[in-house]
Amino acid sequence: MTKYSVLIILFLGFAFASAQEKAPTHRVDGTAKLAGQNPISIPVSALGNQSDYTIEFDVKRPDPVLPGDKITLFSNTDEEAKTGLALRYFPPPYNAFWLMVNGHRTVEYRGFLSDKGVKVTVVAKNGQLMLFRDSLLLATTEPVKPSVKPIVFGAAESELSAPYEIGDIKIYDSAVYPESHDPNVKRMRYYGGDSYSMQRVELTDPDLPRILVIGDSISGGYRGFLTRHYEGKANIDYWMIGYLHAGNENSALERALTGVLSNGPYDVVTFNFGLHWWPKDERYQSDETYVTSMTKVVKLMQNVSPETRFIWARTTPWRTIPDDAPPTLETKENERIIHVNQLADKIMKDHGIPTVDLYTIAAARLDTIKLGSKDSVHWSGDVSKVFADKIIEEIDRQLQK
Repeated sequence: MTKYSVLIILFLGFAFASAQEKAPTHRVDGTAKLAGQNPISIPVSALGNQSDYTIEFDVKRPDPVLPGDKITLFSNTDEEAKTGLALRYFPPPYNAFWLMVNGHRTVEYRGFLSDKGVKVTVVAKNGQLMLFRDSLLLATTEPVKPSVKPIVFGAAESELSAPYEIGDIKIYDSAVYPESHDPNVKRMRYYGGDSYSMQRVELTDPDLPRILVIGDSISGGYRGFLTRHYEGKANIDYWMIGYLHAGNENSALERALTGVLSNGPYDVVTFNFGLHWWPKDERYQSDETYVTSMTKVVKLMQNVSPETRFIWARTTPWRTIPDDAPPTLETKENERIIHVNQLADKIMKDHGIPTVDLYTIAAARLDTIKLGSKDSVHWSGDVSKVFADKIIEEIDRQLQK
């Protein structure tokens, strides 16, 4: 190695260290005890032009913490303009954060805090956001629109029973990643809108077909198999639907579907939200109501995305949960699922939508359920792989048309 090589290496090392050791534009040393009525406010100018910036702080929740002691760890959201971001925390038993981007709940993450303190780092690069907990990347999101609001730490709707400790706040007008961050690791980005939060893949090859998978928690079992199968062959986005239904005019489900499909255009969309179709009080709605609602949803999707080929996946079974005996399908919920599947079959046939029969696949595999399992609806990875294989067959059939 020549002396010039050594000098170059030393120079690059110094440049990297300088970038990591860049002085913050705003800093709050020490730890503040915040109980909702004494928040810390920092001018938004600390974020520079709000394209590249970093927000870093330590947080420790009270011990014990009451379920009602929810807090906004930080926010510069402008609700009226739908700009800025916020990180809201909900204590156990939920123990989750909501990352709000541009006024919409874009990321939900459970198991966020423990009784020990953590370091939270939010990094924006070209507006796109990354959120870290103790250097572990938890989520990446769509670009954040610049906000005129100040950055407020520790606000709450009412006085908390005990304070959170928030300290060592550092704000930079540049992107300063945790030292262990690997920029080569690719993650799907969360995008939020009216009544929805979805994940989108980065379009490195826009000529590839685009597929959207809409589903309830059952789709969480087979989505990984779809991703691996179509790697390099198609771009796949995902929307895990919440407990939404289309009973009212301009319902949350209709608004969400319109927003999600606007992220296309998609060549193929598979949808399976039978278990999330109705909240508990809507589960036994009349056949007429179900048919009207589902027909409205199908027509909406076909109108919003007329070039897309849609695939319906039948709702999977609801099992018994005995303590020391194999499960059966003799539940009132499953009776309803069988009947609703039959109603949906006709709706899909009338609208030219092919069906993948996940119900029959699952019903034939009750022997895969562990004795004593208290989960009445989910299935093993092996069964999810069979789900995926059948869905892939139909997707490939539709892509060839």
